[in-house]
Amino acid sequence: MVTVLSIVLWTSLAVVFYSYVGYPLLIFASSRIACRWASNAVRAVSCAAEPTEAELPTVTVLIAAYNAEQQIRQRIQNLLACDYPSERLQILIASDGSTDGTVQLVREFDRANVSVIPFSQRSGKARTLVAAVEFVTSQVIVFTDAATEFESMAIRRLAEHFVDPAIGIVAGKVAILDEQGRESESLYWKSEMMVRRSEAELGLLMGVSGAVYAMRRSIFVAPRRPTINDDMVLPMLAHLKHRCKFVFEESALAYAVSSGGLKTEFRRRCRIGAGGFQSLAVLSCLFRVQHFRQAAAFTSHKLLRWVCPFLLILILACNLGLLVMPGYQRLLCIQGTAYLLAVIGLFAPNRGLLTRVARTASAFLIMNLAILAGFFQWLIHADQVLWNPTPRPATRPVLGTLPTRE
Repeated sequence: MVTVLSIVLWTSLAVVFYSYVGYPLLIFASSRIACRWASNAVRAVSCAAEPTEAELPTVTVLIAAYNAEQQIRQRIQNLLACDYPSERLQILIASDGSTDGTVQLVREFDRANVSVIPFSQRSGKARTLVAAVEFVTSQVIVFTDAATEFESMAIRRLAEHFVDPAIGIVAGKVAILDEQGRESESLYWKSEMMVRRSEAELGLLMGVSGAVYAMRRSIFVAPRRPTINDDMVLPMLAHLKHRCKFVFEESALAYAVSSGGLKTEFRRRCRIGAGGFQSLAVLSCLFRVQHFRQAAAFTSHKLLRWVCPFLLILILACNLGLLVMPGYQRLLCIQGTAYLLAVIGLFAPNRGLLTRVARTASAFLIMNLAILAGFFQWLIHADQVLWNPTPRPATRPVLGTLPTRE
């Protein structure tokens, strides 16, 4: 029994370490090696020479909105102010059974390139997007939401890549700001952006940020089963079916104001966790031999993280069962200190190295508790797709500086 407990404990620890530390380091190193081996011609951005306006594709910016009257006017104004030819740009708001003034506010714009689809029955974000895509006739769809804002060049930076017919999906970058417009990105989010960038350089797509990504209209694939995580499922289905190229374009920048509040963030992550387990049935085609590289990356980046809450419980339980063995009392103390630090981080201000470490531990704990809660939510309501958008401040953030394009 001691041997079994030891094997389970150290194997679980190794999996958790690999998921959060080992895989990010491995994928980053792999992408660096691949870039060094590649010739300059292969590594060059497909649209390094900016296309003329006549070469730019027609674009529809699609937003699925539910009771978004506080943000929708400002959001449309932000999109209209973007640097993209107005005759090639459509803005389409798909109202998912909104009961407030969202539809009327969109209609008040009274512009040829701004329209709304007032779906009367609420069906969830993914189903609303799938239904709205049927009305899109432009070459490219830019997916976003009502709560973010684009930097003025974001649409152009996304659209330029589609001059290359081999490229089917382009993901932008989301910058998280506080209400004063200052950067508020966690260590986890910075690590996630690094991993996504590295995966893109290796031709791997694990999902995108729903706040800013674009897809060629002709490759859109509607999921056959209900899904919550549309920003993971929709791009992956298109990528797997059409084997198209994927680009992560950091200069296509969207700004999102941090939701703030532990309760709100927990609910958001719980919903994402439930959607992750739900997506396994939707993405069953991923685990075929021809998608081996994609499946291996998905397992490392996504699946193992969804298993981590259960492994953390196993680690603690096995550690308690091995207290009679030398050294395991110390390991239990380390675990206890880590969890205590996470609790402290929930209340500590974001100042100083120690509090930042504590807040990182808190984020890790909250994330895993939310995934665990999401798992049970999925067990009870496997086909749940309705969503309540995360409450965010209605005021416009002070936009940061667009990163320069290499």
